[in-house]
Amino acid sequence: MKKIMFNDHFGLTQAVLEGRKTQTRRLASRFLPDAVRIGYARFEIANGRELRCWTKGTSFIKFNLPYKVGEVVAVAQSYKDAGIEDVTDKDGFSYHTFTIAAYDNKMFVRADLMPHQIRITNVRIQRLQDISDGDCLKEGIRKKWHAPACRYYYYVPGVEVKSIEDVYNTPKEAFARLIDKISGKGTWDSNPWVWVYDFELIK
Repeated sequence: MKKIMFNDHFGLTQAVLEGRKTQTRRLASRFLPDAVRIGYARFEIANGRELRCWTKGTSFIKFNLPYKVGEVVAVAQSYKDAGIEDVTDKDGFSYHTFTIAAYDNKMFVRADLMPHQIRITNVRIQRLQDISDGDCLKEGIRKKWHAPACRYYYYVPGVEVKSIEDVYNTPKEAFARLIDKISGKGTWDSNPWVWVYDFELIK
């Protein structure tokens, strides 16, 4: 089983576990811009398992998807956050998790020990800026009604509202700020190709 990590600083792991986040975007393979440059102009997800890059004719190159439709993936949490105190290695040796790096670093945890899992229900590829307002909310952007203004405003999850700069008029504005914080300043403006995964929490 594979694992997938969501950003804890912005509360995205918790949003997944609470069912508020049901979609995620991941930067696609670096070869895609080269594929476009040499004439592969059309992309297609085949059987939810592979990406096919087509020329104007009938030839294509294919690329296996990082996560496939129907695949069950573990939601990575540190052993501390997952409440795991003891683990047993492949040789049958048991030890306390607080003695290892995975105790508070989810990069090193074992996927089979994670208590929560998601199932990939759909995958597609698109440019980052092609995200819809509805998909911004599926990504975890917060939407709140502001009574004095008689309208909704949008917020980056996990960011304390300290000034008007932390409040956004549209979901896309908030998501652009979020993706730049997670993937690096300028990510939104560079408009890269991304995998778009829809998923459901199953455990």
